[in-house]
Parts: sequence; structure tokens; C-alpha cells
Amino acid sequence: MGLFGLGKKPGLGIDIGTDAIKAVEIVSQGDTYEITRVAETQLMQNLITDDEVTDIGKLSKSLKQTKRGLGTRAIDVVSSVSGSQAISKQLAMSLDLDDEAIAEKIEMEAEALIPFPLAEVRYDFESLGEHPTMPGQQRVIVTATRTVSVDTRVQALEEAGFKVRIMDVDNQAILRACDHVMPHLYPDLYDNKLPLLVLDISSAAVQTIVIGHGEVMFTRYQSGGLNQLFKALDNDGEIDHGELFAKLRAEEDNDFSPLVIQDFLGNLWAKVSRGIQIYRSNAIKKDFAGVILINSGAMLPMIAENIREQAEYPVICLNPFEHFPLPSKYQHLQSHGPRFVEALGLALRSFTPWHT
Repeated sequence: MGLFGLGKKPGLGIDIGTDAIKAVEIVSQGDTYEITRVAETQLMQNLITDDEVTDIGKLSKSLKQTKRGLGTRAIDVVSSVSGSQAISKQLAMSLDLDDEAIAEKIEMEAEALIPFPLAEVRYDFESLGEHPTMPGQQRVIVTATRTVSVDTRVQALEEAGFKVRIMDVDNQAILRACDHVMPHLYPDLYDNKLPLLVLDISSAAVQTIVIGHGEVMFTRYQSGGLNQLFKALDNDGEIDHGELFAKLRAEEDNDFSPLVIQDFLGNLWAKVSRGIQIYRSNAIKKDFAGVILINSGAMLPMIAENIREQAEYPVICLNPFEHFPLPSKYQHLQSHGPRFVEALGLALRSFTPWHT
């Protein structure tokens, strides 16, 4: 199996994060889609460490729980590896080249494109269409990741009863979800010629992504997400992190040290600011149309407020469920939409062509 997969169908995306598995199933409805099923399964600590699976059997057990929670008969799935484990390069190639010719050209240039031993990697490509500034050329994105990063996730998914059709990359899935949802929810920001700054704040990391013109223009991973705050607030390790998260969501933080919270927020902005500086050092367009917060961090009011105070641009917390109404039995997950952005992007991936 190549990096992206084997066949066609269904619209089932599974995001295997460090703290939880998020799954979204969609069906095509004319020129749009409808969410039919959603599921979330919490993972035990350290099951995913540094984006690597430490116990395939335990991960498979959690994926089986996700499958039961979905209650779907669909088994074809789209999942992903972390962009921190992948490398992507965009190339300009003649519009006359079809997929077979593009594949041959990449094979010829693979050693120069991929900085890993070819025997240790999986790679694939996707045409992004005609190049906006180079007539007669098309943009082709080539993505490669180490085989072990793909194989451990594929093994866990298949042991859980799924059939892996595509292994995507997380930042590409996030881009796809934003490109689908933003024109409906925030058309003014999306139509702006300036790029968008996406801040993916998870339990384990902060990922800074710059997107624009249908492509990921920049990405930077930095370890140290919400878990740093949770550990600082619970020195004794006696409080469940889920309980801490719920209290912070409800802004019930009177029992917590304001110095600890301010220290975390300061460190968070320092990470974001550093990512922006690195992007700007090589960017032609140094400003942004806006800032998009996603994942668990987007669900904490104090983070959104802090980013709004620091940023020079409009800041939104992207909830794709505001565009895709959830079936009534999933209404309790409505406010959790920011955590499902990647899973939605993975589900959308199954409705675009890929290579065999």
C-alpha cells in the first residue's frame, strides 16, 4: 500500500491523536456532505509518545471501542500520520503529464526529493491543479513518511476490523477541512488574498500551520500542549485531566493558581510567536487574514482570549459542526467540533481520487 492507499469509499475518517481517537463518517449529498456518525474514544496516557505507537494491541482495542461507538457497517477508513513524521514538497510539472507520467518522474528524482533511505519510506503524490503563476504547469505535492509510522497505525486499524484505504498527513487533512468549511462560516476571511494562520493546540503539542491558495505553506511542530498546564495545575497527579479540562472550559478556575495559568499562556504565545517569526523570515506575504484555533485548545476560553489579546488579526475558534448539523443523538458533541477538524478532513479525503 502506498502512503495514501488503495481504493475508493467510504467517508470515514479516523484521527488517532495522543489523547483520543476521533472519528467522523460522512455521506455525499449533492454538492456537499452530511455527517452521519461521530465517535470519540479516550486513550490511556503514553500510548502515543512522540507521535509513535507504543502498544499496537492496546491501540487496536481502543479502535474496536471506537468502531462499536460508531455503530457503522462501513470498514473502509482514512487515517493519518503526523506531519512531524512526514515531509512534503511541492513541484511544478507540465500540465500534459498524467498520473503515470508524474509517478515515473518522481521515481526518477526520488533520491533528491526524499531525505530518507527509500527502502524505509512510503511516498505518494497529489496534483493540486494548474499552477497559479506558471502557465502550462501544474502543482504536484509529494509526501513521504517513514514506513514504520504508517505500518503501526495500519496494523492497529486492521486488527480492529477496519480496512485502511488511505493514510494521509494531519496538516493536509486540516487544510482540506478548512477549505471546505471556511467559505460557508467565514467567507470574508477565506476570500482574503492573505493566508490564514491555523493553530492546532492539542494535549501534547502546538502545531503552527499557514494555509492559503489550497496548500499548506508552512508548518511547525512544538511539543508541549495542554498537558503541560494540566500537570502544573495538578502537581500531585490526583486530578483527572478530563476533569481539569472541563473546569477550564466552564471557566471554573478560581481554585487554580493564576500564576500557573499565566505562565502557561505566556509560553503558549511564545511558541506561536516563534513559529510566526520563522514563517515570516522566508514569506513574501508576511501578514495573515486571520487566526484559526482548532483542537482542544480552541475549546478553552482563556486560550482564545489570550490569542485575541496578542494577535493583530481576527481570531476564530473553528467548529465544523456549525456547518454540518449533527444527528440528534450526537448533539452532546456539538461544542466539541474543534477537536474533530482533522477527522472531518480525513473523511473528506475519501471522496477525492488517489493512486493504486
